Amino acid sequence: MLDVNLKHRSIDPILDANQQVTTDLFDEPGTIKSLRRDANAISAQFEALANLKAGEADALDLLEKAMKALPTGEQIGRAVDELRTRASAALSSARGARAGLFGTIESAFIKQQREASVILREAGNSSWRIGMFELELQRESSRARVSYNREPVTEWRAIGVRDDLDKLLSGAKKSLESTAIPESDLPDLLWEAYEYLRTIGARSTGGTGRLPLLELYKEVRVVLTRQELRSGKPDRKLSRTELPRWAFLYNIDRYRRLLPNLPAERRLSFETGSQHDHQKGLAMVANGLDPNADYKAYCYVYAAQAILQ
Repeated sequence: MLDVNLKHRSIDPILDANQQVTTDLFDEPGTIKSLRRDANAISAQFEALANLKAGEADALDLLEKAMKALPTGEQIGRAVDELRTRASAALSSARGARAGLFGTIESAFIKQQREASVILREAGNSSWRIGMFELELQRESSRARVSYNREPVTEWRAIGVRDDLDKLLSGAKKSLESTAIPESDLPDLLWEAYEYLRTIGARSTGGTGRLPLLELYKEVRVVLTRQELRSGKPDRKLSRTELPRWAFLYNIDRYRRLLPNLPAERRLSFETGSQHDHQKGLAMVANGLDPNADYKAYCYVYAAQAILQ
């Protein structure tokens, strides 16, 4: 017989009332432990057969013993079906409980940010501007993610306690800061990328030097790779193989803050473009460093006309 006890257990309110998600209707940790225990009990029925070692003198005797201990297909099927039914019901109840409590978690987190004097404001029905980031929320499924200039920095993550939001934001900040190009290198890097594109595209731009920002993004990646190869062996492992859109836009925002201190003849300017340009997908959102300012969408980059003559 299959020695698996799959009884429907009562659900008691035993969650920690401090940090853990708490409800009088559903014990999420207890239910998951119960499901895991029963799943392990089912799998244990196959351990003797799974652990058989070929070539040993008593292998056949052990095989015979293991076969006698195996449950029938009907028994194991019934146990698995019951476990699946309970797991499905637990999932539905857990998601409902989390969704019901998400508002409390969100409110506590926003209160904490305000008490810490963090600049924040609502950015829509389901998001908050918090410092340089935007915290996006899926309240119905208790999930959140962090974006910079409307480009996702993190994946959607399940949120069970307030600290999960803290960790999500701190992780996004760490990721962002790790992609910062040193201020001493950033102006020259962007200028090198722009000048190369301007030179090869002189005819197509009619000599205006007005280039799509998306093309500058691509060329910046090339320049970063070229600079690494210049400073080491050609077969070295590259450290800057990736530059997500949010990382590029973060460095563009940092560059724009440096503009007043750059030589006039090496400054790049950014143009918003037309509605048609936006519809074509040329726009990239910037201006995320200033939490008090609205986003700005740019399509083109160009240098001072005096340089282009």
